[in-house]
Amino acid sequence: MGYPKQIYDKAWQVLDQRAAEARALTASRRGKAISAVPEIAQIEREMAVGAAGITKVVIASPDRAGELIQELAQKNLALQERRRALLTENGFPPDYLEEQFGCRRCKDKGYIGTEMCACLRELLESEAYARLSASAPVDRYTFESFSLDVYPDTPDQTGISPRARMADVRAFCLRYAQSFSPKSESLLFIGQTGLGKTHLSLAIAAAAIEAGYGVVYTPMQKLMDTLEQGKFSYDEGKKEQYAENIRMIQSCDLLVLDDLGTEFINQFSIAVLYNIINTRQVEGRPTIVSTNLEIEEIEQKYTERMFSRLLCVYKTVQFAGRDVRSIRRSQNRQPV
Repeated sequence: MGYPKQIYDKAWQVLDQRAAEARALTASRRGKAISAVPEIAQIEREMAVGAAGITKVVIASPDRAGELIQELAQKNLALQERRRALLTENGFPPDYLEEQFGCRRCKDKGYIGTEMCACLRELLESEAYARLSASAPVDRYTFESFSLDVYPDTPDQTGISPRARMADVRAFCLRYAQSFSPKSESLLFIGQTGLGKTHLSLAIAAAAIEAGYGVVYTPMQKLMDTLEQGKFSYDEGKKEQYAENIRMIQSCDLLVLDDLGTEFINQFSIAVLYNIINTRQVEGRPTIVSTNLEIEEIEQKYTERMFSRLLCVYKTVQFAGRDVRSIRRSQNRQPV
């Protein structure tokens, strides 16, 4: 999965912390157990000697290695049983000295052999969702909460009502989310302000994260401000962060660019945006772009190459109706 490096770093940090806490707890328990039952220390020394002796046995008597290793293993099991018995006799649980890992399957290593453990996948998903939630209240932007009632049910000049058209849009977006893969097509959401473009793009993003994919969501204005500050900073740390941000945006499984056209448009923003869109297109990575601009305005504001990629390569999804947010406010309901 294409999670950004920062998300992997955070997940590994959590696993490392869990492992450290398990080791510290075991050390504390060991001290209490030995204080109460000194014989346990002698048993553990014998167990350590036995473990160290396996290599010597193999080198000294390779022809009898299997037999001798079996004998050492049986002795070690007997010592473990004796330790558990002593713990129980003195009021401790029999597994008192076993490390209490957060995940017993992988022992907080994140992998079982070469297979990623479910605990690491859950941490990656949780962190990705948290980052997305920090950018927008994702729990409110779901397919279930996308109400069609606020769209006019009266047919317009096309003979179709905005409600009927938005029902089709919602159904399309739901199918897209349910079947999403890193090879899904890219989408261009076009429509006036407040018609639900952000709502449905975030619903798709949340579904992709729940399916285990790496998602980056960002409003265009915030993205370009952040990238421009990093690109032209004299601070080496900010320059490195700029390079990492570009890598993350270009390599994630799904990129959602919200409100194209609200950013300050200059040579830098156009060049960076074209590079992002072109790179992801060449590598076959899906992107969702939403904009309040009309098609003619996109052509006027951006280069012909950019316009060509957005209009010829992306699937255009036209939103219809009146500003849903103003309608909701008039009804004293939560905005979309």
